[in-house]
Amino acid sequence: MKRLLLCALAASAAARAQRPTIDISNARVQAYPIALAPPSGAPEGREVMEVLAADFDRSGLFRLLDPSGFLADPAKEGTTAQSIDFSKWTAIGAQALVKASASLQGDTIRVDFHLFDVPRATELLHGEYSAPRASLRQIAHRFGDDVVRFFTHEPGVFQTRIAWVRESESGKQVMVSDWDGFGVQPLTGASINLLPSWSPDGRMIAFTSFREGGGAHLYTVEVASRQVRSLIGLGDFATGASYSPDGSRLLFSASQNDNTDVYVAQADGSGARRITEARGIDISASWSPDGKRVAFVSERAGTPQIYTMAADGSDVRRLTFQGNYNQEPAWSPKGDLIAFSGRDEHRVFDLYTVAVDTGKVTRLTQNQGTNEKPAWAPNGRYLLFSSTRSGKRQVWMSQPDGSNQRQVTSEKVGAADPAWGPLPGK
Repeated sequence: MKRLLLCALAASAAARAQRPTIDISNARVQAYPIALAPPSGAPEGREVMEVLAADFDRSGLFRLLDPSGFLADPAKEGTTAQSIDFSKWTAIGAQALVKASASLQGDTIRVDFHLFDVPRATELLHGEYSAPRASLRQIAHRFGDDVVRFFTHEPGVFQTRIAWVRESESGKQVMVSDWDGFGVQPLTGASINLLPSWSPDGRMIAFTSFREGGGAHLYTVEVASRQVRSLIGLGDFATGASYSPDGSRLLFSASQNDNTDVYVAQADGSGARRITEARGIDISASWSPDGKRVAFVSERAGTPQIYTMAADGSDVRRLTFQGNYNQEPAWSPKGDLIAFSGRDEHRVFDLYTVAVDTGKVTRLTQNQGTNEKPAWAPNGRYLLFSSTRSGKRQVWMSQPDGSNQRQVTSEKVGAADPAWGPLPGK
């Protein structure tokens, strides 16, 4: 039995070494050609497959093949490797093939998914996924994340949620939705609520609000219950909360004695202490992924620029030297880049990244309206931001090199201040 187990492990290791992968080591990914065959069974299966196709397309990892060009008749093929004519899928350039069959049992949708390696004519993944009819989209998101993890060895973001601010005639309210903008739910009323920030466990969102009429201060809202609590009311205003990666601390900015500085406090708002000392404005603090350093904006050199410092306020280093107005730093979960918005020669804000080690600046947007407030996906593979390119300000997303830009929200008045929630199970 021991020898058989070792043989099985060896065979499994050999299969992993030979299995197809998507190379994500470069800034721009070569999209992987994949065919999604029309599902059999209950009609809800087609809805699930449409969501899966949108996930794959939006991710930038896959190139979806046009079903009108399929040579095989999926209805005549089964969902086993033996029943599939892989030569017909190879002929249209497919590297991977997804087959599915759906069934409806009461209010529960069940979808049996199969992922195949077309060149090798072998099955790579197989699983049954189920959800209530009202949560049908989650079936696609779950299977899609499993496919992403298989090909990239990294977690996908299809099951994540995002927070953002809905702009309306009556005010601004914090909203949450799925990563693709579906399933929108309000978390606050329409006072003036800004700058949502997720706790690492995804249970709470801290935000800045004028809800009590005495200036801007910090509050939290519990995502599940929508219960709002006061968090920090320090000084003339307190704004821009950011949870530490372990969830134990909170960065924010506050104004006292005519000076605005960066503060750190416990996650419940207690024990606040100032960690910047320069005259002028220090604001928009963001944690490094290891919680040891902080990126922030300071005008100590005369114009707003991006700086970093140790989490206790020591070892301050200036990071940006190009441009005269750089703001809103967001430290990548991978630790290598800080995204920010900067005002260009036309006095329009665009998105940039700066390499933490070298200071190299890369421009992500240009001649596409005003682009601000970058926020990273928890796997570091995507950015959310707000943009006016379509007229009203809306939330958009892109890959870290600025490619594959897609609109996420379509709000009547507008949407802004995006924040990406944690991976499921965090």
